[in-house]
Amino acid sequence: MSTDTAGAKPDERHSGAQFVVFLCFTEPAAGVSSEEDIRPHLGVHKEWLAGAEASGELLFAGPMLDGEYRYSGSGLLVLRATSVAEASAIVDRDPLHEKGLRVYRIVPWQINEGAFDVRLTFSSTQFRIV
Repeated sequence: MSTDTAGAKPDERHSGAQFVVFLCFTEPAAGVSSEEDIRPHLGVHKEWLAGAEASGELLFAGPMLDGEYRYSGSGLLVLRATSVAEASAIVDRDPLHEKGLRVYRIVPWQINEGAFDVRLTFSSTQFRIV
């Protein structure tokens, strides 16, 4: 997969970085319990996530939380791709989607503004996004 997002054309009427990524909103499939049905497959799902991250396809991923900061069953993946079709092809390789345990919806997202810093502490080999 190319990490060049030249195919994903930003709306140039807006100012800013105009970088397009793809948001993948993922939910348990109908009749699937997020706890009991998905838990046995979390290991292979996490391996897939690590591979997608290493390849540069995955920018961010994680569960959505409820009002008490507990896993709600929903999740979000932020993907680097050149089109919705390419983003779908990436997500289709996730074992949870391959097995029909989760369903997803992909939305192109144009990033115009924002910032984050990463603090890397060499002595403890830890990092923190600030």
